[in-house]
Amino acid sequence: MSLRSLMQLPPSHKQRGDVELGILPRPGSLEQPPTPPASAAATASSLRQPALPPSGSSSSLAPPCYEFRHRFAGGRAAISVVKFAPGSADVLAWGDTAGTVFLATAEEPPRLLQVLERHDAAVSDLDWSPDGNSLLSVGQDGIACLWRAADGTLVRALRNGSGPLCCCRFHPSNPNLLLLGTAAGELLALNASTGHIVARAELQSAPMSGVGACCLEAAGDGRFLVADNRGCLHLISALLLDGQLTALEQLAWFPAPRGRYHEPACLQYLPSCQLAGGPAVLLALSSGEVVLARLLEKPWRLEVLRERSMAPASAKIRAALRPGVARHLPELLLAGSEDCRVLLLDLTRPEQALQLGDALSAHSAPVLAAVIPPPTPTKPCAV
Repeated sequence: MSLRSLMQLPPSHKQRGDVELGILPRPGSLEQPPTPPASAAATASSLRQPALPPSGSSSSLAPPCYEFRHRFAGGRAAISVVKFAPGSADVLAWGDTAGTVFLATAEEPPRLLQVLERHDAAVSDLDWSPDGNSLLSVGQDGIACLWRAADGTLVRALRNGSGPLCCCRFHPSNPNLLLLGTAAGELLALNASTGHIVARAELQSAPMSGVGACCLEAAGDGRFLVADNRGCLHLISALLLDGQLTALEQLAWFPAPRGRYHEPACLQYLPSCQLAGGPAVLLALSSGEVVLARLLEKPWRLEVLRERSMAPASAKIRAALRPGVARHLPELLLAGSEDCRVLLLDLTRPEQALQLGDALSAHSAPVLAAVIPPPTPTKPCAV
């Protein structure tokens, strides 16, 4: 099988693609001052349906907790995915619905480094190699591109014969192995040097029910989590033998949390989470729900810890969790919204919902992605 039917994309509504960098709250900055009862009631109700002030107004919910850093503006299409380079809060890449990939740095002065053009349709996903030297992009055109990050050279382009590619990851132990999730419900492992498929796995019942792979995350010890378009999770083993991958094996299947079968917007695996006391999974659904669950084994299972309902949106909106790397650091959920705002939630305090207020009011289109770099409390985040 070689790496064509393309998925019809929804209208882009002529959205601009901007990326905004800012500094996340420092420890202790999330303390909320006393507020009148009316404001307190609004804060409590915003856990289910965020009540946001009109654009340009000041929020009485919390003191300013987000410091603007820089904006990369002027994109011609909506942004579909944003990724920081591994171990860096300065180098980032993003893709848009027109099929263009951008590389930039947040180091002073923040600037655009590369514009990479090869995809003919929306960029579905990006991933950096573990050393940060290579960037992998996949798109709705069914093409996977391997780029050299230093100069933007296209090293290899591979076409999936079964249709759109939805997600991608480098194998953490062997960056020459590329894992790709397809809209046809397959997980493919490719040799980046030869372009040959070395292993494949079909998601459970995918051929019968039209299940597609939407999101993919490395989950430690040679395992990967795949979220399908129903919101179900599949745990796949991709263990190497003498550095080689011989098979992809499905270890477990998890039904959609709380039986809510909605297409996921993003999936995040956390090897260590304070709330979970170990590994955890964050799943943001297109219905506006964000679920944090503990990942347990023997037997494999998911245990829901936190749920938040954001306002439903017509587009998939990505969220991200910054784990508390120390007891004094809260576990923060950052999520965009269709009304051009960003919400910041402290999951260690379920009753508290903080809003970033006017710091992000310059966005003129829905915030479709919120990304947090490696957990250093004074480094920027991107939305």
